[in-house]
Amino acid sequence: MSARAQHGNRCSPSLVVRSAIRLLSLLFLMTPAAEAASAAAGTVEGPYWVGPGHSGSWFQPDRSGEGFILEILPDGNAVAAWFTFPASGEDGEQVWLVAAGGQVRGDTLTFTQVYRPRGGRFGPAFDPAQIENPVWGSLRFRFHDCASATLSYAGPAGYGSGTRELSRITSIDQAECSGMRALAAGGGRAIDGLRSRSGNWFVPGRSGEGWFVEDLPDGRMLVYWFTFDVDGRQLWLTGVGRRSADNRLAVDAYVTRGTRFGAAFDAEAVRTQRWGRLEFDFSDCNHAAVRYAADDAAYGSGTYAAARVTALAGAPCIDGTPSPRLRGSWVEHAPMPAPAQSEHAAVVLDGRLYALGGYGDPRGFKRYDPADRSWSVLSPLPGGRHHLAAFAVDGGIYFVGGDALGGGDQSAAGFRYDVAAARWDAVPELSPTFGSHAAPLNGRVYIGYGDGSLEEFDPRQRAVRRIRAPDATERDHSQVVAFQGEIWMLGGRSPDTRTTAIYDPVAERWRPGPPFLQARGGFAAAVVGEQIVISGGERRAGSSMELVAVTEVYAAGAERWSSGPSLPQAVHGVPGAALGGRFYVVSGSRNAGQASGASGRLYSWLPEP
Repeated sequence: MSARAQHGNRCSPSLVVRSAIRLLSLLFLMTPAAEAASAAAGTVEGPYWVGPGHSGSWFQPDRSGEGFILEILPDGNAVAAWFTFPASGEDGEQVWLVAAGGQVRGDTLTFTQVYRPRGGRFGPAFDPAQIENPVWGSLRFRFHDCASATLSYAGPAGYGSGTRELSRITSIDQAECSGMRALAAGGGRAIDGLRSRSGNWFVPGRSGEGWFVEDLPDGRMLVYWFTFDVDGRQLWLTGVGRRSADNRLAVDAYVTRGTRFGAAFDAEAVRTQRWGRLEFDFSDCNHAAVRYAADDAAYGSGTYAAARVTALAGAPCIDGTPSPRLRGSWVEHAPMPAPAQSEHAAVVLDGRLYALGGYGDPRGFKRYDPADRSWSVLSPLPGGRHHLAAFAVDGGIYFVGGDALGGGDQSAAGFRYDVAAARWDAVPELSPTFGSHAAPLNGRVYIGYGDGSLEEFDPRQRAVRRIRAPDATERDHSQVVAFQGEIWMLGGRSPDTRTTAIYDPVAERWRPGPPFLQARGGFAAAVVGEQIVISGGERRAGSSMELVAVTEVYAAGAERWSSGPSLPQAVHGVPGAALGGRFYVVSGSRNAGQASGASGRLYSWLPEP
C-alpha cells in the first residue's frame, strides 16, 4: 500500500519539441517557483547549503540549446557535465565538458578541474587507450534556492570566463525539493519509490563515453549520451521516454547543432535533428543492455552491456521487494578487554568495530577485528565521557558530547581520531549532546539531541547547522540511523516512546515513521542490508525500569516493524553496529536504571530469510 505526499506542482507534458534542450525546458515537470518554495520554513537553523535536491538539469532560459547536469552523490561528492557548442573558429558542432569531485562550501559548489575529453570515435572504432582528458577550466555554482543558481566559469582562450543565471529544468524522482515521495502506510519509503536508475552509466572497457540518466517524477526518463562522432569529434545526444513496467526504455535520440559558445550563441539558430533510436533494458539497479540504431548508416546499430557508475543522493534503488529477515541465531564473540563499558558508543571503520568511552572505562578506546576475532586496546580518549555519540566519516573516528568522567581534556565537545597517525584532535565546531547517537549520510553527519532535534555536521566545511525537532516528543537515549537516503530518529524516553521521526535531507522536512512494537530507550540500532535492526534497551514499568530483550526489524518498503530473536542477555546503555552483514551488540549494563553491571560481552546476529 503506498501514497504520495502531496507537495509541489507539475507542468504540462503536451508541448512540442523545438530543440532537444527546448524539449527539456518546456516539458519537464517542476516549475522553479514550486521548487524554490518547497523547503519547510524554519526546519533548518543556519545558512543555505548545497544538498541532494540540487541534482538535475539546469539551463539559462534565454540560452535554450545548452545546459548543465548536476549529480550530488551519496558520499557528498558531486559530478557535473556541460553540453554546449564550440568556440568560434573551432572545428565541430558540439562540445561537452565533464567534472567530478565538486567541493561544497555552504551555498556554493566548485569544480576546480573541468575536462574536455577527446580522442574517441563512435562505435567499434572507439579505443579507450586513445582518450585524453585535458583540463578545460573550472566551474562554480552558487545556489540561491532549489531552483535557481548563478554559474561562474573560466575556460581556455576562445571560451574565456563569464556567468550564467541558471534555472532548473528537471528534478529527480523521489529526490524533489518539494517533498514528493512514495510512502508506505507506516511512513517509510514505499518500494515503488526505491527504484531509481538515475546516475551515470558506462560500458566497462569503454571508459571515456557514457550516458547520464535521470528518472523524472512523471514516470519518464531523460537520457544524455556523451560520445564521439565517426570523425572523432565530440557528440552529445538527448532523448526522453517512459520506462515500462518491465524496466525497458525506448527514446528517440536527437542531435543539436547550429550555434557557437559564449557571446556568439544564438538560440534562434539552434536546430535539432533526430539521430536515431536508443533502448535500455534494465536488468537490475546497476546493469542494462543498451541498444542503438542510428538513422545514418555511418553509425549503424549495436548493443552494449552497460553498468551504473554513480547513484544519486536521496534516490536509492533496491532490486526486488525485501522481506524482513527474522531468522538466524545470536552468536557470542570474544568479550571486550576489562574494564567493561556501558552508556558508551560504537562505530565501524574499514571492517573493524570500535568501542568508545562510557561508564566503567570512560577513556576506553578498543577495537574488535572480526578477521582474527580479537580485541585491541588503543590510545585512550583525550577526555573521559559517558553517554557520548560517535561516528566514522572521512577516514576518521569522531566522538561528541556526553558528560565528563575520568578527567583528561574536556576543552571541546568533539574530537577526531586520525587512525593512520594514532592521534586525537579537537573538533570545536561540534556542540554538546547527551544520550543520543549519530549517523553519517551524504558526506555529512546527523547528531541526535534529547529534545528530538539534530545537528548537521559537514566535516569538509567544518561547519554545523541545527535541524529543529518536528514536535515535542522527548528523545533522550534515542538512536539515529541513516536508511534509504533519510535520517531516522528512533525511540527514546522521558517519557518512553515507541515513535520514530524521519528527516528527509532533500526536502529538509520531517514526517512520522512506523512506531516500534515496544517503547524503549538506551538500545542498540544499526542498518543491516535493507533493514533496520534494534535490540535491547529499557523502558519504564511503573515506578521502576525494566530491560527489553526483544529485537525488532524494519525492512525497506514495509508498513510496520517485525519481531526478531531476542538478545541472549538483556542490556541497556548499549550501542549497535553493522559489520559483515551482521548486527553487533556491544556490552551494555545488565542492571535496569543503572550504569553499573556492564557485561563486556559481544553478540552478533546474522539475519536470515
